[in-house]
Amino acid sequence: MADTIGVPRSVALIYHILYLSKEPMSFSEVVERSGCSKASASTGLKLLERIRGVEVVILPDDRRTFYRPELSLRRLVTGFIQENFVSGVEAGQRILDSPTTVPESELSPLLAERLESLRNWHQTLQAVIPTAALERSRN
Repeated sequence: MADTIGVPRSVALIYHILYLSKEPMSFSEVVERSGCSKASASTGLKLLERIRGVEVVILPDDRRTFYRPELSLRRLVTGFIQENFVSGVEAGQRILDSPTTVPESELSPLLAERLESLRNWHQTLQAVIPTAALERSRN
C-alpha cells in the first residue's frame, strides 16, 4: 500500500515496526529492528513526525527519545494529504490570486481560458481535499 500512495519503503517499514511494537521504541531500536541505516531511519522518523504518524515519547529516567505509532487511520491520511497536497494547492492559489503585470482584459483568449481553467481546478481541489487537512495547515 505504501508504494501505491508514494510513501518510501523505509518509512513504511519503520511505521510497520513501530505499529507491531507493544512499547514505544528508541531510535537505536528502530535502526536495529528495521535494518535501515541511521540516516534512513532518521529521515523516515522525521517524515513520520511531520505527518504526525508517530508520537515522540519521553520516558522518565531515560534520556533517549522514544517513538509510538499513530493508530488513527484518519489522522494518518490527513497528515499524508497535508504533507503532499495541501501546501502545493495553497501555494498555487496564492500565485493565482497575486496581481499580474498584465491586466486580465489584455490576455489572449487562450491564456484567459487556461487561467480560468486553473482557477476551476483549484476550487475543485479545495472541495476534494478533506477539511481536516486544510484546517490543520492553517494552524
